[in-house]
Amino acid sequence: MKSAIELRDVHKSFGTTKIIFGVSLQIREGERHAIIGPNGAGKSTLFNLISGRYEVSAGRILLHGADITNLQPFEINRKGLSRSFQVTNIFHNMSVYENVRCGVLWPAGYRYSFWHRVGGLRDVRQRAEEVMERIGLARRRNTLAGTLTYAEQRALEIGVTIAGGASVVLLDEPTAGMSRTETAQVVELIRSVTEGRTLVMVEHHMGVVFNLADRISVLVYGELLATGTPEEIRANPAVQEAYLGALHKEAARADGSHA
Repeated sequence: MKSAIELRDVHKSFGTTKIIFGVSLQIREGERHAIIGPNGAGKSTLFNLISGRYEVSAGRILLHGADITNLQPFEINRKGLSRSFQVTNIFHNMSVYENVRCGVLWPAGYRYSFWHRVGGLRDVRQRAEEVMERIGLARRRNTLAGTLTYAEQRALEIGVTIAGGASVVLLDEPTAGMSRTETAQVVELIRSVTEGRTLVMVEHHMGVVFNLADRISVLVYGELLATGTPEEIRANPAVQEAYLGALHKEAARADGSHA
């Protein structure tokens, strides 16, 4: 099976501090892949390397076989990779529709087209309407994004992430801070909008991980401990010893606080 993302012996250091130690990983086209690990394991750093926010200190990163190592984030985005962030990253003073439209314009071919009236672009409007419908915010199209509930803001960010038709979607802790009901809703949303795409997510909630992921990679202190199916990861003694047992306890406490 072809790889959507391939990491080849990737390292990252900040000055003399090493964060990522020789990670090699293949994420298959069309799979839902979760990256888990304790706090400080380097998960978000790895996301930032893949999406171009941080420069790779050594090693290579490929997207659909093409080398994207140390390209700018906008260059990587234009090659078909889009991402969300831990902290909701939307335009709070713009409407839901205007936020989604921002994600549609460039992929639709309206780049530096200053002679187009954005309100008259029928294809952009149609695509934005489709995205809002998919994320369940069509009825909120004229609502300012900053006045949405937290769960709705996360749904909107996911909508903006997929609006441009990216083939690879990176979601960084998409259910952080949500109640059990909100989490279940967002899981179904993610399942729906990533159908036919490659999904890579960082997530601490083990129920979400084992519900969504086809394969899971475990990162511990900047090194890849294991990669496998949810069943293989559950049964891996090294994962149980280093990480999973403690995380299950954390998840149980978090669920209790949301009940």
